[in-house]
Amino acid sequence: MKKKQSSKQKILRVALKEFAAYGLGGARVERIARQAGVNKAMIFYYYSSKQNLYRVIIKKSLLELIPKIQETIVVSKSPEQFFDNLPKVYIHYFSQKQEVIKMIGFELIQDPDNITSVVRDIFSNIPESPPGLLKNKISIWYKKGLISEPDPVHLILNILPLCIFSILGTPLVEAILDIKIKNSGDFIDNRINSISNLLKRGMLK
Repeated sequence: MKKKQSSKQKILRVALKEFAAYGLGGARVERIARQAGVNKAMIFYYYSSKQNLYRVIIKKSLLELIPKIQETIVVSKSPEQFFDNLPKVYIHYFSQKQEVIKMIGFELIQDPDNITSVVRDIFSNIPESPPGLLKNKISIWYKKGLISEPDPVHLILNILPLCIFSILGTPLVEAILDIKIKNSGDFIDNRINSISNLLKRGMLK
């Protein structure tokens, strides 16, 4: 039993790297099997198809992140706290899960339905899902005159791209400025503070 569990986890680790590099369409089960040191048939036995393997990885990754987002929304009693806390959650998670963000970024460009269908499926089965919690908080804060943006679409589009590009965009920024960015704890903390300050200056009343 232990050996089987080890094989399943190895398949997931290798498949994550494969999907991050090639996307769902370009990923090859044969390559995953070879690099994981397993028979190709074992992948289909455990995960039934390449598409399902992809969905399992995305779902597993998001189910690690979503409770952190839920907690952040609940504990943030003010928009100031929210703009401090949410970038912290995203940046810390994605800096440790860079293959996940590459995998998501790849599919958002190539075939967004591969990601959005999984996200919808997850949120439809979560009580008090983050979208519902966030819409309620935004409505309350806007009516109290605490924030300038009443639309959750624009609010999230103001936050999420900043956090994602902080991970994906580092090589481009290094090339533009001709520097090497050290992805250290200090850099991550400074990036979080910079995003938080920008959000608070732009969206607090």
